[in-house]
Amino acid sequence: MAHSRRTATTQRNHFVEEYIAGCLAGSANIFSGYSFDTVKVRLQASPPGAYRSAWHCFRAILQYEGVRGLYRGVTAPMLGGALETGINYTVYTSMLRFLEADAARPDLASVALSAGTAGVVLSSVLSPFELIKCRMQMAHRNVHGGAKPPYSTSLECLRHLLRTEGLRGLTRGTGATMARETPGNALFFTVYELLRRVIPGRPPSTAPSGEGFLAILGDAASSIVCGGLAGTVMWATVLPIDVAKTRIQTATPGSPRDVSILRNLTMLHREGGAAALYAGIRPTLIRAFPANAAQWLVWECSMRGYRRWFDGDR
Repeated sequence: MAHSRRTATTQRNHFVEEYIAGCLAGSANIFSGYSFDTVKVRLQASPPGAYRSAWHCFRAILQYEGVRGLYRGVTAPMLGGALETGINYTVYTSMLRFLEADAARPDLASVALSAGTAGVVLSSVLSPFELIKCRMQMAHRNVHGGAKPPYSTSLECLRHLLRTEGLRGLTRGTGATMARETPGNALFFTVYELLRRVIPGRPPSTAPSGEGFLAILGDAASSIVCGGLAGTVMWATVLPIDVAKTRIQTATPGSPRDVSILRNLTMLHREGGAAALYAGIRPTLIRAFPANAAQWLVWECSMRGYRRWFDGDR
């Protein structure tokens, strides 16, 4: 009985530490890459020819809207990013412990399955926040013509959405989000785990307590490189699905883009071929490395600190 209580307590501690570390990691990811994400969304959702390049889009935002324009709508994704990354890591690590006796060096198939499962779970949480984010990032479109946008804050955007589309509007793009997150998450964690075995450096679960500063610095550098590369590979792979998701979430009911993800992909290819399918690839890949490097670095540092604290090794 005492053993069962200790096991349950340990399990709860795992959930708590993983969720808190995941929330911190998600916030780091969103904040470090949000300005690039704004450029990506503008390129994906604006009419063809609105911007000549990612650099032209970036300069136009600064010219007409200032730095604030690059961070328009950051509130919703900061909150959503924290929640969904906390859920993501918690579901992933819990599933991995269920599948693998040695979670410190798991089989890559178990990593992919665990991460894909986490992708399914987090999509329903992530989608409404991404919907508000995309709507906010596109709220500039009427400004250059002199008209005031229908909302200027995330809360106003949410109210406008509920007033015009009802509760059902909050589910817009959920299927597309799941289509992106399930394979993308599986690829993201698998590439990270694979790179961790190739690039020197130890994750916090295998690093011995009391190691020196240089060893900790080396582990952190490995987290940055592996996390950045994993994020870059993932986004380069799932970007066409992300473009279709953005179009769906910024569409108004009954508009030509208010169709399924497959029809959006078909329309994209018809409109501009591969270039349209990969709209926003430059800011996406520029953002992918620092944002995901920050996410993994904060995750591993948080896990290391948490375990040192609760193991009494301070």
